[in-house]
Amino acid sequence: MDLCKKVKKIKRYLLIISGICVIFLLIVDKTPFVFSVHPVKEDDVPGNDDSFPYRQFCIHPQLDVNDSVMLNFIVMYSRENCEFKENWVFIQNGTLQFSETVLKNYSHFTCDYYPIERIGDYNVTWGDPTLNIPSGFQITSDSFRIRCRVSGVDSYDGLHSGVAYTRERAERVEAPLEKGFQGLSIAILGYDSMSRMSWLRRLPKTRKYFHDELGAIELESHNIVGDGTTAVLFPMLTGKFEWELPESRRNFPGAITLDTFPFLWHAMKKAGYLTSWANAAPNSAPLNYRMMGFLEPPTDFYTRPFYLALQNHTVAYPKYCIGSQSFSQVWLNYFRDIFVMYRNKRKFLFHFLVDMSHDDNNLITKMDDDTRDLIKFLNEEDYLNNTLLILMGDHGARYSAVRSTWSGKLEERLPYFSFLFPKWFQDKYPEAINNLRTNTKRLTTPFDINETFKDFLNFNGTGRGSLFNRGISLFKEIPLERRCEHAGIAPHWCACLAWRKVSVHETGASHALQTTLHTLNKFTAAYRLYCALLYVANVTAVTKLETRKEVLKFSKTDADGGIYKIDFEDEHQSGVALYQLTFHTMPGGGHFEATVTHDVSKKSFTVSEKEISRINKYGNDPACILDKNRQIRQYCYCKKNLMS
Repeated sequence: MDLCKKVKKIKRYLLIISGICVIFLLIVDKTPFVFSVHPVKEDDVPGNDDSFPYRQFCIHPQLDVNDSVMLNFIVMYSRENCEFKENWVFIQNGTLQFSETVLKNYSHFTCDYYPIERIGDYNVTWGDPTLNIPSGFQITSDSFRIRCRVSGVDSYDGLHSGVAYTRERAERVEAPLEKGFQGLSIAILGYDSMSRMSWLRRLPKTRKYFHDELGAIELESHNIVGDGTTAVLFPMLTGKFEWELPESRRNFPGAITLDTFPFLWHAMKKAGYLTSWANAAPNSAPLNYRMMGFLEPPTDFYTRPFYLALQNHTVAYPKYCIGSQSFSQVWLNYFRDIFVMYRNKRKFLFHFLVDMSHDDNNLITKMDDDTRDLIKFLNEEDYLNNTLLILMGDHGARYSAVRSTWSGKLEERLPYFSFLFPKWFQDKYPEAINNLRTNTKRLTTPFDINETFKDFLNFNGTGRGSLFNRGISLFKEIPLERRCEHAGIAPHWCACLAWRKVSVHETGASHALQTTLHTLNKFTAAYRLYCALLYVANVTAVTKLETRKEVLKFSKTDADGGIYKIDFEDEHQSGVALYQLTFHTMPGGGHFEATVTHDVSKKSFTVSEKEISRINKYGNDPACILDKNRQIRQYCYCKKNLMS
């Protein structure tokens, strides 16, 4: 018996010693937290333990570029071949040249030049023609029509774009910028609806050259702050949310054009920069579809007139072709030609493409070679020695089956954003670049990009950014403590947050669903004569967010970052809970996602329009109210559709 007691006693001691060893290993372990991209139980989520306070507060999910779910949606296309019929002319350094084929095949022909002239933001006309132009003719406008005749018969009719030489552009006065990085240029190529993961999957050649060979710096935790492209462009270019700016939505009382908005390109132009806003989508252009657009061209280079003319051109081009050049080549060549024509001028260029990625990310694969080749040209011809080149997406895919997956939901909130600085800049401003590299894994937003761009006019130094500022220049270190509320990100868009699945029959979830449905119908109440009353057909997902227990319990740490000593208090009840609902409505089959705030103390449920997303296409469902109020199109199902 004594022997048995001794054995049991020894076992207890061994168990205690083992427990102490495990605790010791947990304390010294510095392994980074990794979040799964699939739903998991709250207790299984890494970071829900007491070691969290000395880690970075916002931990984004570690998405997998080889995620089998997302790979199922990929289709890779080859570069578009448009050489069915050669263009008669091409542009070389601001001059128009006839192709060798035309010169060889025709001994006598005449060509006339018609400049495209802008009439506001929604119409164009042909300017006075220059007749019988010679090869080497210096173009007088950035977009134009060429009509050629052989033996008196019309033989060629094409639209072209190029970069014209003008005295106003060439003689732009450059203000001294001793505190602004010596007038370093900024050139941005943006693609709509491209998450970081989608970019890595669909533009591998571009990414390999830009990142792996040239050493571009990618933001790995870049978070959107709102829904859609304008929710990125306004914070990025003005430092403000849309609702903080004057009313500019079409069909809204008192709406004004965007001419007086504080876009960065205005300040850049005053400092001597040549500016551009180049978009190739007349109907869905981010600053025109819902907005009033511009009375005057907003920038020195502005492509909207060309694409408006192209939309109405009588000569039908094959899809994705503009004559014998691909759609993407024409768009990218304009970007290139600005560098060629105005090599030594300061530039602030923002070229943003919608068509090749918005509705289908796979179409962007047609542009991988062309985008890579453009960057290679700019690098090898030394244009990037005085330029910061940025490649970016505004957000991830927002529609279709991709958006409905768990991975797609996260990818929407985490777009691609990457910087390539000249080597001299990295040598001259090492602390700024080191901070930028540190910030690649910190929570960043379009507001931070705005502050970063402002440093090009007046560099405010490095150091540590303030949590009291919604936007922080990426040349300052973003604090580890930064949370979505510091950065102006609503919980609905914050990829840092951990959600827990709950039943739709839970009392709070049921109230949240009722609140959302009531809000949807309230949006269309004034148009009930046209829009049907919606009801919930089925609920596909309900998740609930409550403040993490490590946040509620955390009190303070020591001066060494909480590695050696952490103080905790009793856990407190959260005063606010959030519900995220995904559901279908009838009639019409609308698929919505909403975030509802539950104020526990007030026993109230609220949801704003900014936190409701329509995540499937609505097609012609709202056709009856488009000329009355475009802003409610995603919520309206026309009653007349019920009769068809």
